[in-house]
Amino acid sequence: MDAVCGEVQETFVLLRPLPGVPFGRGLRLFKSGDQRAVVAGAAVLHVWDVADQAAERVVIVSLLRAKLAKQVELGPLLGHHRNTIGRLAERAEQEGMVAVVRSKPGPRRRHKVTSEVVAVLDEGVAAGMGCRRLRRLVEERTGVVLSEGHVGSLVRAGTRSRPAGDQIGIDAEVEPAAERIEIGDTANNDGPAADAPVVLPERSRGNRMGAALCYPALEALGLLEAAGRCFRLPNSELFGVRAVTLTLFFMALLQTSTVEAARFLRRWEFGALIGTTRAPVVRTLRRKLADLVGQGQALEFGRHLARRWVEQAMIATAYLYVDGHMKVYSGKRKLQEIWNSQRRMPLPGFVTYFVGDQRGRPLLFVAEQAGRSLVQVMPRVVAEIRRAVGDRRFTLVFDRGGHDSKLFEWLMGEGVDFITYQIGEPKLPRQCFTRRRARFGGRRVHLRIAEDTVTINDSGPWRRIVVLTSDGYQLPILTSLGPGVPAALIACYMLARWRQENFFRYMRHRMSLDQLVSYSFEEADGTQLVPNPRRRQLDDLVRELRRHLAEVHAELGQAVRLGDYPTRDALWAEAREFETELQELVTQRKTVPKHVTLASLGGRQEPRLEQKAIVDRIKLTAYNAEEWLLERLLVHYPNPHDARALLRSFFELPGEMRANRRSVQIVIDPPDNPLHRRALHGLCLDLNQLGVHYPGTDLAVTYEVEMHQSEAAA
Repeated sequence: MDAVCGEVQETFVLLRPLPGVPFGRGLRLFKSGDQRAVVAGAAVLHVWDVADQAAERVVIVSLLRAKLAKQVELGPLLGHHRNTIGRLAERAEQEGMVAVVRSKPGPRRRHKVTSEVVAVLDEGVAAGMGCRRLRRLVEERTGVVLSEGHVGSLVRAGTRSRPAGDQIGIDAEVEPAAERIEIGDTANNDGPAADAPVVLPERSRGNRMGAALCYPALEALGLLEAAGRCFRLPNSELFGVRAVTLTLFFMALLQTSTVEAARFLRRWEFGALIGTTRAPVVRTLRRKLADLVGQGQALEFGRHLARRWVEQAMIATAYLYVDGHMKVYSGKRKLQEIWNSQRRMPLPGFVTYFVGDQRGRPLLFVAEQAGRSLVQVMPRVVAEIRRAVGDRRFTLVFDRGGHDSKLFEWLMGEGVDFITYQIGEPKLPRQCFTRRRARFGGRRVHLRIAEDTVTINDSGPWRRIVVLTSDGYQLPILTSLGPGVPAALIACYMLARWRQENFFRYMRHRMSLDQLVSYSFEEADGTQLVPNPRRRQLDDLVRELRRHLAEVHAELGQAVRLGDYPTRDALWAEAREFETELQELVTQRKTVPKHVTLASLGGRQEPRLEQKAIVDRIKLTAYNAEEWLLERLLVHYPNPHDARALLRSFFELPGEMRANRRSVQIVIDPPDNPLHRRALHGLCLDLNQLGVHYPGTDLAVTYEVEMHQSEAAA
């Protein structure tokens, strides 16, 4: 029997698996050193070097055009996101293969930073000059004009004296048993003053280690880069610009977004997230914020962030929504009263005008303390948008607060289209409405629409689109867009304005957008023109008198019809008295100016919003970081309605951070729900493919989900 079995065993043939990774229609990917090859059977279709990105893009487009592979296969195979593959294929289809093979990046002409410029910079750095003085010195000596940000990057590149991970030590006073890794110096934007080094423990466990999932979003949004260019905190041994910015970012992300909430942080656990031995206390955080405010760079900080988000295509700029958000002030200071749409009454406070895309993602904001209307502030809003988007054409969408014929003409002169509501109800016959449909947000929308043209105070004609709602109300929409854009699609863009209202509600409840960071006030500019309150009182009296006169005329007509002559004579005399009084009020109102100086009204105080502007821009970055991660989570989670709540629960998950000289590993404890666990695992795999670094260092970050107890038991 043994012999027979031996003979049978000798007839078995061991088949070795084919080399390479199979994909597509019978294709295999071979990896050999720095080269890659795509093979079909015995035929080699493509060979390229890993560093040759242009050749890799050509291979991707060629395989997609020949329908030999799909986008979902090529992305994980070559280390790209499937959206990147899709954009590449779309660009090749629209512009051809020339758009795929990009030209060499960098300047197209002779570089401005010559050896003479470098010598002047070295001399200035040795003298201890900051970026502003260095920029002036270079311009005086060489005639070359550089920006302060460019000078800062050149100084950082030239003054970094030691590589990452150069120092390793034990902080016996803080944590005697834990070895910590100190990651070099990161310079600020003003000369040789360096930021505090990144200090990481070899092992650190925290209850909110899941918040580290935002490191890739931080790198994509450019928060630390913008903060490093605009601010500096010299002589900071522990909490520099990077640590303060990360503290405010993670506090907003974890919904502890007021500065006072820093006292509730678990300081040793939170320190690992921001690269310090511990988190700052409230007093330290306020002192650091005061130092940042004194530099007056909050507006420039927002501009850097907005440009970065536009360059990275994180904000859709074709249709931008502008809306004002009022912060009600309930203190004892004397502030300007502004109409509050929620309470439907004027209340003291200030208004901030936000600009976002059709999904509600914020791009920038403009703060107005004196209560100026949207019509008055629109030129400044457009100027800030231009700084962010450049020469791209865009369409502004705003509510009735911007309904003004002069504003419409001004926008057209600036090359900006608009969509807004028309004031009033048109009351068109129902037979004018027809059923239209459009595809918006991935869904098919059906609306009953009537379309015509109107003029507003001799401006126009403007295209008017009237939507008939289910309750019979007619909603008029004005736009400067031509007939090339379907009427139903324009109506969808206008109705999507409520997404920005949802953004305000979310930010108010989750990230304390209305919270005043500082309680310092200052006297407003006395020369500023404001509406005259006396004129407003006369307007109210004229309006009330005209209403009474209309009621008397109605009763007079009824008395004449019934033949009640005594009542007619009495009402006629009363009407004559009202008309005489009305004429006197109208004459008096003409002599009262519409606007007066603020000083003539006794002055007014305004809050200092520089500190709030810095914190609010960090909060907007935290919101966009959630959006960035949410877009990737939805690939692995089927229910979009509670995906944001799930993502926030991931931030609260405990875990462990393990650091060494080369990398940082984030190990997150798994959620109990198997569906949530699979979504988190898929999200971590996608983030690992991006090649993310720990903020402020060159250490690679990888994510891992700990094995659940049910999986271990199985």
